[in-house]
Amino acid sequence: MSAERDVPMGADAATYADLMERNGARRDQIAAAEQRAAKARTSKANGHDAQPSSKAKASEIWTPEIVMTDALIATPPVRPRFVIDGLLPTGLIYLAGRPKGGKSLLALQMAVAVASGTPLWGRDVDAGRCWYIDIENARWRVHDRLTRAGIDTANVPSLAWSFDWNRGNQNALTAALDQMPVKMLVIDVWAKFRAPLDRRQDQYEQEGAELAFLAREANERSMAIVCVGHTTKSDIGDVYSQIGGSTAVAGGADALFVLRKEADDKRVLHMTGRDVADARLMLRLGDDLQFRFMCDADVMVSDEQLAYLRVIAQGAGFQSDIARALKVSSAAVSKMVPRLLEAGLVRRPMGVLSLTEIGQQIIEADQQ
Repeated sequence: MSAERDVPMGADAATYADLMERNGARRDQIAAAEQRAAKARTSKANGHDAQPSSKAKASEIWTPEIVMTDALIATPPVRPRFVIDGLLPTGLIYLAGRPKGGKSLLALQMAVAVASGTPLWGRDVDAGRCWYIDIENARWRVHDRLTRAGIDTANVPSLAWSFDWNRGNQNALTAALDQMPVKMLVIDVWAKFRAPLDRRQDQYEQEGAELAFLAREANERSMAIVCVGHTTKSDIGDVYSQIGGSTAVAGGADALFVLRKEADDKRVLHMTGRDVADARLMLRLGDDLQFRFMCDADVMVSDEQLAYLRVIAQGAGFQSDIARALKVSSAAVSKMVPRLLEAGLVRRPMGVLSLTEIGQQIIEADQQ
């Protein structure tokens, strides 16, 4: 049937002709689709099945596990051990700080403690092999740090090093961990370890995927992965909001550590996480590049308070003894002693002043 015979005469002839043209195009599309389907069936019959999309493939091969509450309570899962008791849990830990603030030194000190089985700040460690991927520092600088800290191969036989990395190579990491299981892995710095960011894609999604991979590896292998990173220059908001990168960094880690410089030799380690108690630890950095625990930063004392604690530790048990030792007025002592009692730094059994355990820790840290 020709187009001339199909198109009627009249005012609507042009509209009718356009409609027929559209329907013809639609019929061509349907025919092309049927040809592609037939070709796919032929290919499948010959054993050349087309690869399904990742989304369809995932939905076909994965089924979520469903656990009823009574079964969960009856067979509680085994809780992972701390790598450093009360300080470093298994999982993904993000340690951030300003450049030259000592975060790499702290990560190294933790790794040495775990590799050597030596308690850190009085905390027991779950000893095991450690792997330090240092993409930030040259070998000679690491050598100098180990030498100044008095560390050699005889002290730490289970500490391994890598000084370069093919960015974003997750397969290389899993293959290495399969061949060399470790208790603790340090990645310093994480920004040079993860795949480069694609500016055309969402930063949160990219960083979230990278951290999710590390968190999964850490938890499945019952190990601690410490990613070292930087904080921003801004002091706006709480200390954890100053961690560099997108919010995926703070949200993807099992624990967050932020190391802040308070003085030339003093740092405060802020800690929070799913398995660690919120805490602020006052640390002192020695000439040997080792951090020493001083006290809980919430009970940090001033120089004046420290002077009082020193003389009480030396035996000044009465306020008159303190006034003579410090050469201050009795009124000044009467104002300071109640503050020390309230802070839990001193006690007064039978009317004689003495240091509490916290006060004694502060004095011991001051003497080191």
